Amino acid sequence: MAKYEMTRTEDGWQGWNPGQEWVTKFDGRGFLTTPESGNGEWSWGLELDSYRSGERNMIVMNRAGEVRVAGEELTYHWDNQDGRGVEEWYLNNRKGLEHGYRINERLGDQGDERLSLTLKVKGTLVAERSGDGKAITFRKREGGVVINYGGLKVWDAKGRDLGAWFEDAGEETIRLVVDARDAYYPITVDPTAQLAYIKASNTDARDYFGTSVSISGDTVVVGANGEDSNAIGVNGDQTDNSANGAGAAYVFVRSGTTWSQQAYLKASNTGAGDFFGSALSISGDTIVVGALNEDSGSTGVNGDQSDTNATTGAAYVFVRSGTTWSQQAYLKPSNTGYADEFGISVSISGNTIVVGAKYEDSGTTGVGSTSDESEEDSGAAYVFVRSGTTWSEQAYIKASNPEYEDYFGCSVSISGDTLVVGASGEDSSSMGVNGNQTDDSADDSGAAYVFVRSGTTWSQQAYLKASNSGQSDQFGAALSISGDTVVVGARFENSDTSGVNSTPNDSGSQTGAAYVFERNGTTWSQQAYLKASNTDAYDRFGSSVAISVGTVVVGAIREDSSSMGVDGDQTDNSVSDSGAAYVFVKSGTTWSQMAYIKASNPGASAQFAGTVSISGALVVAGASGESSDTTGVNSTPNQLSSYAGAAYVLTSNTTPTITAASGVTRMAGSAGSSSTIATVTDAQTAAGSLTVTVTSANPSNG
Repeated sequence: MAKYEMTRTEDGWQGWNPGQEWVTKFDGRGFLTTPESGNGEWSWGLELDSYRSGERNMIVMNRAGEVRVAGEELTYHWDNQDGRGVEEWYLNNRKGLEHGYRINERLGDQGDERLSLTLKVKGTLVAERSGDGKAITFRKREGGVVINYGGLKVWDAKGRDLGAWFEDAGEETIRLVVDARDAYYPITVDPTAQLAYIKASNTDARDYFGTSVSISGDTVVVGANGEDSNAIGVNGDQTDNSANGAGAAYVFVRSGTTWSQQAYLKASNTGAGDFFGSALSISGDTIVVGALNEDSGSTGVNGDQSDTNATTGAAYVFVRSGTTWSQQAYLKPSNTGYADEFGISVSISGNTIVVGAKYEDSGTTGVGSTSDESEEDSGAAYVFVRSGTTWSEQAYIKASNPEYEDYFGCSVSISGDTLVVGASGEDSSSMGVNGNQTDDSADDSGAAYVFVRSGTTWSQQAYLKASNSGQSDQFGAALSISGDTVVVGARFENSDTSGVNSTPNDSGSQTGAAYVFERNGTTWSQQAYLKASNTDAYDRFGSSVAISVGTVVVGAIREDSSSMGVDGDQTDNSVSDSGAAYVFVKSGTTWSQMAYIKASNPGASAQFAGTVSISGALVVAGASGESSDTTGVNSTPNQLSSYAGAAYVLTSNTTPTITAASGVTRMAGSAGSSSTIATVTDAQTAAGSLTVTVTSANPSNG
């Protein structure tokens, strides 16, 4: 028996979901989901009570007339009061529990405005509707949100978006309403639950929690470069706010479906204005944190931290043993210089760390060159390697064409023996791969550079430019690498087109773009030009990027939609700079947008997805401008602490499959847990049939 298949029990059926670590039981009325651990901390489920179209109200019978099971799918066949049939289906798969309804004929007259489904809430959680009706939170009676249930999207058979909302039906009942005027059937309704809403343990105004994020497996790290504690080391006193802007980092771990804070990290030489946490990266049990304004003038590894004669920057390495974190190394460059901002970018892969210093001033070129001071703010990157527990600098890396204010090192990313470095201020007007580096006619168009390691020797393999290089695009301000694929953001690119591989123009303003490059052997080429599905002026799509095994996430820090969750209304620009993220997936060599993601509590200037990270099926997005003063995981947000910041964890479930039978298309996710980023159900197309996907939700423990 496959591990996701339904099994018979004494009182019904049961679906075990190893990816989510929970069990769902089906009793012929609905479903009830509980953690696999059986600790009884919460339980959650829904059951259909009635449905209504126009003036026709249908009340379902006490128990399904028939239950059909086929592998991972279970279907209830309902008989209602006037004999009309309704099918309710569940699919237990890697994403969690997909749940939907098939109403096989129109209940009311053509042109009826409202279709509604009334559902009873089962289990220990109570429902609470958001103020705008776009989401439902399910919380424990004693307090604490367990499930954020939003991202409501509805479309008809022609792909037209339809209005939908939750009505205030009470703590134990929810009602989902669709504006179905003249809709073409079938209609699909798809809300989504969010896995985790993460806040610091010492939330405070202008801490900018979410400035940086990184994820590896079941561990998330979040930076707060404005945090003010004077504490030193791991798990120190969070309450002494005597070091303004010292900065901090927070480690969160998942056990089953539960996220909790594991550690509070501070520098070993905390100082006001150091901005520790401005950049960070995690690989397994090792974290590197950048502090771009750290003041020591020392050089190398584990030097004198007390020398505060220069604002140069530093990076700190932390390691985990069991559940305990400790600092392993204090990294400085071999040529420390004033205001170099060493630590503005960091990346780690196994036993190799790379640190960027965008304001380094040497005019030398290539790898291992001798530093000078001839090209102000040209920038540099530094590679450090670990042998046992000892770190040492392996390489000092410069661009092949360093010039004044190129800002080489503003972004870095490493995967195995390949390193990519961004230079957002590089000025060449060349396009594509390995073009002319000497034509400086496109100020701040930006570039990215690929370096590879053979043994202990690094060399430049490629010089990457956008396929539509433009002045001030800042290509390379954000980038990410996974294996043989690189994604590069250009947040100020000006085309007003949308989608994948559109023909760019110059008709927009700071709309932003992202570019995907692939390596074949030693040759790099551009594979995709990515734009948002709702391109708009000043959205700055490409402000952040992340990639993992055929999935790309792109942040648009100034996108303005008020929608919540996944695939909501992209056209309502009523919440300025709330921010959004976009998920793209690859099939063969073709990229397509899979999901449009918003925070569960979008707020003006929250800048959701200002930083993003992805590991397998899990995505984490930072919102350094979020303004709730709550603490911990899955609290109920408010607007009481300006720029306190937040982070959000979702799951991407990005491996698409198409099932041709009955015209059904579903998204079968990769292994990972909890709430889905997007589920597409494009069900039966028989005349007069209606399919309503009510939930693709996986509960997450708060």
